[in-house]
Amino acid sequence: PNALYFEHEMQHNDSGLNDTNNIIYVGRLTSAKKPFFLVKAFHKLLDLDMNLIIVGDGPERKKIDEYVEVHNLDSRVQLMGHINDFNQLRNLYKQALISVSPGYVGLSITQSFAFGIPMLISRNENHSPEIEAAKEDENAIFFETDSIENICIKLQKVLKNKHEYISNRAKIANYCKRHYSIEKMSTPFIKLLIN
Repeated sequence: PNALYFEHEMQHNDSGLNDTNNIIYVGRLTSAKKPFFLVKAFHKLLDLDMNLIIVGDGPERKKIDEYVEVHNLDSRVQLMGHINDFNQLRNLYKQALISVSPGYVGLSITQSFAFGIPMLISRNENHSPEIEAAKEDENAIFFETDSIENICIKLQKVLKNKHEYISNRAKIANYCKRHYSIEKMSTPFIKLLIN
């Protein structure tokens, strides 16, 4: 099933988050997922009160580490490595204003929505089927693929309208709960076995 969490695990937090300005990326650090592009775009936004959290590992890690070191971004960009602990991930998402998919969308989209966090998505990619969960201007914002200028404009807009995004967390998490929980995804298979 294309789901990560049970309904009871899908929790949002929308209180006391006035200082929540983190951008989060969760996924493999591969060229197809374009995390290095995201780091370079974030570098253009240092005048904004935002930090970038990167969760994952892969062949792009060394290049990202070197870029962060050379440009003295270590106080603004955190490379967390691979994390599969539910509570750690939940806490990182709780502190995030938005998640980003700079390359193709995968299962991390439903993970983000499960915690009520909208996703900024590259528009013209060979996305995985999970892209169907994205509803533009509801739980997702799209930027022009490979455009650092456009992703920066969209992130500036998100920060400017942060209270709107935070207030939508319950709606985003509940939508995910109704359509992309383990229970919802497993029901057709269970019915097949019973009948």
